[in-house]
Amino acid sequence: MGVIWSQMRPPSPYFTEQDVPSLNGKVIIVTGGNAGVGFELVKLLYSKGGCTIYIASRSTERIAAAIEEIKLTVPAPPQGKPTLLKSLRLNLNDLTTITESVREFLAQESRLDILWNNAGIAQSPVGSTTKQGYEAHMGVNCLGPHLFTKILTPIIVKTAQSAPQNSVRVIWTSSQIIETNSPPGGVSFEEQEPGKHPADKNRTYAASKAGNWFLASELDKRVRNDGVVSITQNPGNLWTKSWDPVPSWVKFFLSLFLYEPKMGAYTMLWAGLAPQITRRDGGRYVIPWGRWHPGPKPDLLDSLKAKEEGGTGRAAEFWKWCDEQTKQYA
Repeated sequence: MGVIWSQMRPPSPYFTEQDVPSLNGKVIIVTGGNAGVGFELVKLLYSKGGCTIYIASRSTERIAAAIEEIKLTVPAPPQGKPTLLKSLRLNLNDLTTITESVREFLAQESRLDILWNNAGIAQSPVGSTTKQGYEAHMGVNCLGPHLFTKILTPIIVKTAQSAPQNSVRVIWTSSQIIETNSPPGGVSFEEQEPGKHPADKNRTYAASKAGNWFLASELDKRVRNDGVVSITQNPGNLWTKSWDPVPSWVKFFLSLFLYEPKMGAYTMLWAGLAPQITRRDGGRYVIPWGRWHPGPKPDLLDSLKAKEEGGTGRAAEFWKWCDEQTKQYA
């Protein structure tokens, strides 16, 4: 209970916009960077200057509006160190479109220093599915980001060959809900079968967020020796549009424990840029507002371990499942 309470009432952040190291020459992607915590993260990065930031989202119109708002309201980067804000259309709900999004990016860039896999959905109505028929949370929060990241992995690895040590990172997004509502072991493969999706949107969302941690851990095993850091983070309990569908009485209760999205951006900022994070931290879990999780649930830790290490190997199975579901679209 203490671990959960610590995430609901975190201590003050100690890594903020004042602590951001040089971003000169870096190329960054923030999925879902046009709204909520992703938007707040882009704002923090924009003022530092010297980098190129791609805001990846379904709607290019909303991206354009976000870029305009940032330029009008956020302090400009230092003179001579402009920040380029660019639009990248990315529809995680439809796997057939993701390869084209990556092609669009690769046509413009030869490096990728940081990928923040921030975009996702929550509280999707029971029975909602993606374009390909997957449970909506699992499809948008896991399968889409997995495919997007997998196709981008070669350029990420290439960037790490010449970038400062431990600076090239892939940041995934989890949630505190995995500690209270996820199935035993984090993910149930049976519940991903058509017609067997649970009638509990908190459970399906929690499973997708456990899946994000599994993907971070499994990617780490594949890219750590190439110099890439892959970790996940719970940005915190934040007032974002994802809470719009919940009943008013729930919002009233949550208001006691919800924070402005900028606070979540500090969690993401620490995960993506804190200098003390190294490849040896690959697969770890960050909690608000930038610190390591002190005691994850034992069943989730068991899932992260291979069977040869005394675990269940569920994370490895989940990576394989995601590979199987997305291979025809790669």
